[in-house]
Amino acid sequence: MTHPHSSLATRLDVLVEDLHPARPRPLDLLPADEPPRTEPPLHRWRFSPGVRLLAFVATVALVIGALMGLALLVEPRLLRSWLPVRLAELVAVVAGFAVLMVVERRRPVELAPRRWTGLLWGLLLGAVLCSTVIGILAALGSYRILGFNAAYQFWPALVSTGLVASVAEELAFRGVLFRLTEDLFGTWAALAISALIFGLAHLGNPDATLWGAVAIALEAGLLFAALYAVTRSLWWTIGLHFAWNIVEGPVYGSVVSGSGGASGWFRAQFTGPTWLTGGSFGIEGSVLTAALLTAVGVWLLVVIKRRGLAVKPSWVRRRLLRDRTAQAGEPVEAGERTAHLVQPTTHPGDLTPTPGEPTPDGRDR
Repeated sequence: MTHPHSSLATRLDVLVEDLHPARPRPLDLLPADEPPRTEPPLHRWRFSPGVRLLAFVATVALVIGALMGLALLVEPRLLRSWLPVRLAELVAVVAGFAVLMVVERRRPVELAPRRWTGLLWGLLLGAVLCSTVIGILAALGSYRILGFNAAYQFWPALVSTGLVASVAEELAFRGVLFRLTEDLFGTWAALAISALIFGLAHLGNPDATLWGAVAIALEAGLLFAALYAVTRSLWWTIGLHFAWNIVEGPVYGSVVSGSGGASGWFRAQFTGPTWLTGGSFGIEGSVLTAALLTAVGVWLLVVIKRRGLAVKPSWVRRRLLRDRTAQAGEPVEAGERTAHLVQPTTHPGDLTPTPGEPTPDGRDR
């Protein structure tokens, strides 16, 4: 016997599939990177941002602790080598993200394999932005290439500055922190909170400065989070983060986020005031970089506003959903009886967003 709600559920499935992954769906006013839910939700604990954050943090801590204990038993010197430590960070964050997906009982639309072309667009965007900053500095006489360093060892930077930094930080800061904060406080607050924490996290770097942390919050924290909010794609942000770090350091020879001495294929010389070149923090501490990348981030904020992509705070969503249910003449408690409507047979993860506009076939432009 066909369930009386089956046709309605099918129509909802089609509706959700056709939506841009970044646009809040009518069912629960949340984007596609959040597990569907009713109001009031079933299994309320599973949808709690605090519980989900705890699951992620606990998994990361447990994995790092287990790997450190294993290293002490096998070879203690591994703990004094940068490569095992950085790889352990990556493994722990990936494990934490995987556990979070299990808790949320969903496939990560933000990492859907069919959306991998976002990685290429992110790489292109990062390379263009970094090259633009270097080009302006060169035009102003503040950047000059002295020669080519043929003996430069690229793979340590590729692993640490490129792979680990981009993947681990994007999973943690955009895939977890921004998303869970947005679920609770809404998009605008999540943009500010995640950007601030991302900037403060860089204060632990060897040559970190307060201005450097503020600049990172504006030019990277805001930009990366806004790009994620527009695309709901970690492919985009990982590509952007990876390309910026690699082009900035190994290619153009700048210090990356105050992480120590500069080295790269080009032997470069930066001259001029610290506010322009960034000094020992690297070009991310430059007012020029902060202005350019923040401007791109602000443009993305305008896209979010104009296209209606902002998620409302949790208490506002609850009120709107209850008002809508009341207007439909159905008691709020009926949410539990219609819980089956939030389990789509297809998943919007195969859709591919773009920073400005979704494409009909679901592919990145």
